[in-house]
Amino acid sequence: MRDMPPMTLADLDRAPFRFTATAVLPCTPLRLFEEMAEPERWTTWFPLMRRARWTSQETARVGARREVTLLGLGRFEETILAYEPGRRFAFTMIATTSPLPRQMAEDYRIGDVDGRARLDWTVASAPTTLGRFTTAGLPLLFRGLWRGAVRGLRRRLASG
Repeated sequence: MRDMPPMTLADLDRAPFRFTATAVLPCTPLRLFEEMAEPERWTTWFPLMRRARWTSQETARVGARREVTLLGLGRFEETILAYEPGRRFAFTMIATTSPLPRQMAEDYRIGDVDGRARLDWTVASAPTTLGRFTTAGLPLLFRGLWRGAVRGLRRRLASG
């Protein structure tokens, strides 16, 4: 794996590439957060996610680390930047096997809309030189991942 310079929460607004999306899901904000806080569950609802696990002894807090593997996109080691039950879950990538991102982070903000969970997703990145050639296609990729994730979350939440 190749080390990546971590991003901060403030970097999310300044990144050269940003993708944002929103969905309202049929559960409480806390229930949605609980689903997102367990890495293993992501493999059941996030498209291309093949493996996800905590790698640090401490979990469920800022600074905890996890590793994920995405089909066709590589393996990533991540550090949690925000861990606010029912409100926010964010992480930055600190190492990867992918040659495309130089820096990358994701921010999931959760709100309440009439007793349902509103989920706002932001992906922020700075590409490597090679990654610049793929930037034009990233919105299409992330839209597809978002739609699949929302469908997967709806199924998971409906099944309890």
